[in-house]
This record gives sequence, C-alpha cells and structure tokens, in this order.
Amino acid sequence: MNIGTALFRRATHAAAMIRRPRRCLLPALAGLAVLLLAYAALGLVTPPPLLEGVPFGRVALDAEGGILRLRLAEDGRYRLRVGLDAVAPEAVRALLHYEDRYFFLHPGVNPFSLLRAAAQTWLGGSRRLGASTISMQVARLRLGLRTASLSGKLRQIWAALLLERHHTKQELLEAYFNLAPYGGNIEGIEAAARIYFGKTAARLSELECHALAVVPQNPVRRAPAGGTEFQAARARLERELSGSGPEALVPPLRVRSPARLPFGAPHLVTELLGDGPGGGGTVQTCIAPGLQRLLEETLAVHAARGYRYGITNAAAILVHAPTMQVRALAGSADFFSAAISGQVDGTRARRSPGSTLKPFIYALALEEGLIHPMTLLNDSPRSFGGYDPENFDKGFRGPLPAREALRSSRNLPAITLAEQLRRPGLYGFLRKAGVRLAQGPEHYGLALVLGGAEVSPRELAGLYAMLLNQGLWQPLRLTSDDRREPPRRLLSPEAAHVALRMLEREDLVLAGMGGTALPVRCKTGTSNGFRDAWTAGSFGAYVLVVWVGNFDNSADPRLVGAEAALPLFMEIGRGVAARQPLRDRLRDAERELNIVTLQVCAATGDLDISRCADTAETLFIPGVSPTRDSGVLRPLLIDRATGLRACDEASGGTTTVYWEFWSTEQRRIFAQAGIHKPLPPEWLPECRGADRRGNGGKPPRILLPKKHVTYHHAGARGRGIPLQASTEADVKRVHWFAGAHYLGVSAPDEILFWRPPVGQGRVELVAVDDKGRSVRQVCRIEPLP
Repeated sequence: MNIGTALFRRATHAAAMIRRPRRCLLPALAGLAVLLLAYAALGLVTPPPLLEGVPFGRVALDAEGGILRLRLAEDGRYRLRVGLDAVAPEAVRALLHYEDRYFFLHPGVNPFSLLRAAAQTWLGGSRRLGASTISMQVARLRLGLRTASLSGKLRQIWAALLLERHHTKQELLEAYFNLAPYGGNIEGIEAAARIYFGKTAARLSELECHALAVVPQNPVRRAPAGGTEFQAARARLERELSGSGPEALVPPLRVRSPARLPFGAPHLVTELLGDGPGGGGTVQTCIAPGLQRLLEETLAVHAARGYRYGITNAAAILVHAPTMQVRALAGSADFFSAAISGQVDGTRARRSPGSTLKPFIYALALEEGLIHPMTLLNDSPRSFGGYDPENFDKGFRGPLPAREALRSSRNLPAITLAEQLRRPGLYGFLRKAGVRLAQGPEHYGLALVLGGAEVSPRELAGLYAMLLNQGLWQPLRLTSDDRREPPRRLLSPEAAHVALRMLEREDLVLAGMGGTALPVRCKTGTSNGFRDAWTAGSFGAYVLVVWVGNFDNSADPRLVGAEAALPLFMEIGRGVAARQPLRDRLRDAERELNIVTLQVCAATGDLDISRCADTAETLFIPGVSPTRDSGVLRPLLIDRATGLRACDEASGGTTTVYWEFWSTEQRRIFAQAGIHKPLPPEWLPECRGADRRGNGGKPPRILLPKKHVTYHHAGARGRGIPLQASTEADVKRVHWFAGAHYLGVSAPDEILFWRPPVGQGRVELVAVDDKGRSVRQVCRIEPLP
C-alpha cells in the first residue's frame, strides 16, 4: 500500500467519524422534538380534576379543638379536607423519603424506577419493586384506576403526566394527603390524625408522622389500629430516618381505635351537622368538654332518681353571659334512650315557663318607677276582667315587699304590676328579646305573666343573660363562627341589676374556689297542670336553665320547680363552681351604676324612716324609683290619760304616734296568717264629729261586682247581685248607690245583695264609706235569657 492510498483511507475514516455523530444527533433531536410536542400537547388536554367533586365529611369540635363528632362523607368514608400548609412538615418529609425521593425532579413518572421495576418483574425476581410516584398514586386514587395490568399502568402513567402538566408539585402533594388511604374507610391525613391520635394533621408529632407515612402502601395490613404489619413497617422507617441500627428500639405509640370515636354534645352537634349528607368543613362549637360531661352526667343521675316516680327526663343549657357562648347543652337525660324520646332536643322545645318570666315584670316595673325592692305590694284576691288568678298555694299573704313577692313567686302582685306597665308591656318586651309568640297580646292577656305562652329553655337563657349583661340582649352563640350582633338594649343597666339582685336568697349559695361564697340568683317555675318544672338563673358569669318533665307531656304532681328542678340546678351549679374560678359580676359592677342603698321602713317600704321603729335596706335608683308614701303609717293624736284619739293638741296631755292603717281585706288576710293588726283607737267623746273628716285615708275598693264582667240576674226569683267593698281600717259602714238610687248599707267586707230592676243594662255603682270617701265602678247587668 503506497503512502497516497494510506492517506486516502485515513481521510475517508476521519470523514466517516465526522458524519456518524450527525447521523446519531438527528434522531435524538427528532425524539426531543417529539417529547416537547407531546408535552405541549398535554397542555391542550383537559386534566382529571384533583379534588373537585371529592366528597368530604364534616367534623364538629369543642372549644378546645377536641372532636365532638366526625361525620362520614357521602361515599361512606372518613375524609376531611386539609391544605398542605396545615400538614406537619415532618409528614411531608417522611412521605417523600418513603414513597418518592425524586418527586421534585421527575415530570410525574420516574423512568429509572419504571425500568428497574420492569426488569425485576421480567427477570422473575422474588421481590416486586414499586415504581409509582406520588403523582401516579394521586392519579390512581382520584380516577379509581386498576393498575395491575399493563393497560392500567399505561393509563396511570398518562394521567400522572397530565396532572403534572397542569398542577404544581404542592397541589399534587395536597391532593395526596387528602386522598391517601389510612386503613378501613379512613382516607386523608387529616381524618387519620383526628381518628388515630385525636389531633389535627398540623399538630402531629414526628413519631406520628412516620407512623402514618407507611400506611398507604398497604392500608389493610398496616392500619394503625390492628394492622398486622404496622409496627414492623413503622419500625423500619423510624430506623431509616434516625440512622440507627436494626436492633434499635422504637418508641411506643398510642393509637386510638376508630370504634372509639367521640359522640359528644349529641343534640347540639346533630343540629349543627345535620343527619343527612352535606358539604365538608369544620364546625367549632363553644362547648367546654368538662362542663358538657358534667351537664350530661348530672342530668342522667337526676332522671334516674325520678324515673321510679314517673319523672323521666330533663334538659339543661349553660351559657357564658359575657360572650353569650353556649358552653354546655343537653337536650335530654339520655340521647340514646328511645323510651324517653332521647333524641328530641328539650332545649329547643317550647313549653309553659310557669313563673320564670316574673323577674322581667319586676324589671320593667323598676324601670318605669313603679317600685323599688321594698315597695309594698298587695297579695290579695282580685279580679281582672273576669280573670281570677290564684297563688300556687291557693292562699294569700296580704301586703308584702316587692322582693319578697318575687322570691315567693306570688301571682297577684306580679299580675297587678303587669297591668300597670306601659304598652307594649311584657308582650312587647319578650318580642324584642327574640321570644317567638305565636299569637297577639290580646290572646295571652295577663295570663302571660304566669306562663300563658310557650317559650324554650334557649329563649329563657337569653333573657336571664340579658339581666346579667346589664339589660343588653344578644342571641346565643353556638359556634365560634356565629357573628356577634350589636347588643340590643331592653332594660336600663340599673333596672336589670336590681331585678337580678331581688332574686338573691340566703339559702342559695355556691362554694367557689378558695372558699368564697357565690350567690345564686334564680327563679323557679311550675306550669299549669304540673307538666313542666323549671329553674332559671345565674351564678358568677354563667346563666343556667334546667327543665324537668316528660316529653309525652304527662302530668305529675311532683313536677314542681322548687322540688324537681331547683335541686338539679344547684347540683350543676356546684359542679361548675368546682371547675371554674367564678366571681360575683353583679357586685363588681354595682359601684359604677346609678344605684344607692337606702334605709326604709321595714313594714311599709316608705323612705321616711322617722315614722317606724324597724328599718331595712333597699336598692334605690335615684330619679327613677318611687318616693311616694304608702299611706299605711299615719300620725294620730292620742290623749295620754285615756289612750283615745284627740282632735286637738292639749298642753302636755297628748302625744303623736304613727299607726298602721290597713284595709279590711288586708287585715283579714293578716288575721288568717295569725298576725294581729289592731284598729286605731276610738275618738274622745268631744271629737265624735272629727271621724267624719276621713283623716286623708284611701277610698273604698269595690270587690264585687267585678270589673268588666256582665252579670245576669233572675229578677225577684234570685238573691240578686252581690255588692262588697274593702275599706280602711277605721271605716264601719259603706253606703251603696246605683246612680242616684240608694241601695243600702253594709259593713266593710260584708256582702249586700241587690235585686236590680229588669233590663237594667249599664249601671254606675258608687260605694261611700262613713268618712265620705267614695269610689265609682261601671258594671253591666242583663236579665237571664
């Protein structure tokens, strides 16, 4: 071979070497172009949705963040929506380490892992290697793909690439944490964290994060509660992450069984979450778990005691007045008892409240200047347009201070005050306080004072919280998301304060923390027919309303507020005081209000204490509370020698004393109670004409015939129409007239029968006592049909 030939061959070989990379580069470039076009084409294809349309359950939490109830999603899974920012960072690190270490480097598919898994499968290896990336797992979980076959695996790869093309890595991680299976019907790390560990995914510890990371690979065998491979898989990952040897001990981990999911505050949670399917989300209630347990346990024990007597049920609601948050609520004594209709929420049921509305009559009367706590009110028989109310004990106690009338729940003083209130009175007040009254004021009349309308325990709680909040009303707050409405003023701070103070009783005191005595201010109530027993009131910053009875509305004579409900109220109150540091908010606020403490006459409530021997303290609202004299204590000029009444002062021979002047009706009631009220002394002989001057006393009060009542008479065949009057103690005779026609004379409280002429119609009766004081009353008299 000559030199020329050799040089030619070398040149030819060099040219070939130059052309070969060009031939290899073209296919590579073409392949790259195809990939780029395919990637661009992925952007034109509609991706499968990540979480749109995925049903999520709802969770109700207590005020401390603990689960009250976890409700299933529509597909029967425990699944709660969670954002990636609400997942513990260690959970993300453990997942990436265990499932997909190159997650942030690959486009949805890791080709090296695919080739390795394929080779292992084709070569018949003893251990199958997984090749699914997190993106591929999201595609499988979201689309429900079966990936055991080649066609299924290819669909999974395509979907993963598509998801990666349209979503960020963070969005894919978030989808995984919402869809991954964690054993049984538990899906998503938020549901798993709450069920297994009783906390949110954000609060998971490192050990808990590592434990949950191994579950989705085999959620049946690795279920945290009962999975046979859970502990082994968890131990392997724990050692890997810690870099310890195979013999290193793994700290134990406490896991809660899904069978022990909480079912707290069932009535309230059922109301908030509903029974049927619905959207996902978290409901944060205001329930304090310790107080809720106290309420439920106390009601159950109380109902068990009464069950043998036929009293089967009870309900209660506890409200923190400053925030209006419902801290505990139990609608029945046992939610799971069908025998007592336990799933009915008694705190929403509308029932007759008995006397629990009376404090608001007194509060309105305080605001309108009709009374102060020691104002004398008359507890004696009265007719209100044919309505003849009685007291619970069927008796009457005569004159007594307003605060005693309220504490003793006397009906006649409350109704008398209600009749004097400016419109719209109690009816309008209740409407402003959110009480639903189905009828107009004419329908209820004065019976509204005694429980003639139905209210719910929740409405009562709002009313009593208004008193504690110085007359400002706001709706109850069941959840932390409930918007706080601007407060609505229903009473002046002073009227609300004094009304609540009037409910204090020396025998109702709680022992607070540190041994302090905490006053209880409450009112009992008994519905007509003994179907409902109530106690509503406050202590510290809390308002408590309890109801005792039967949901079938059956009556029982033991259903009396003071006997069936008050002990339950006090038992719950003692439990709250033992768990909460409580202060008397009323006494703290009293110094800042327009309220003073005055000494008044104990017997009459008069401000002029120079007339009486015994005095008592009362709260007084300057410029509002009444200053008028009761007229009971009157000065008498007494002759020292005879003890008789004198008409003129004699030098050194007379003295002035103050005498109690009670009406004949009041004296009769005092006498029935064993209290003797002596009549004023007779006049001296030379002063006989002086007793006709009347001494400035009160005119008679006509008891019969009753106001606004039409009387029917039988003419000469019947006894006639009864005429009766109550008079001052010094009156001996009452003269009766029908217009100008004289009818006759009677003694005080004596009944005079009058036979009116046929067809009398409208008649004006006049009663004149022997002191010249008179009263007129119109009545209507018709003949019998």
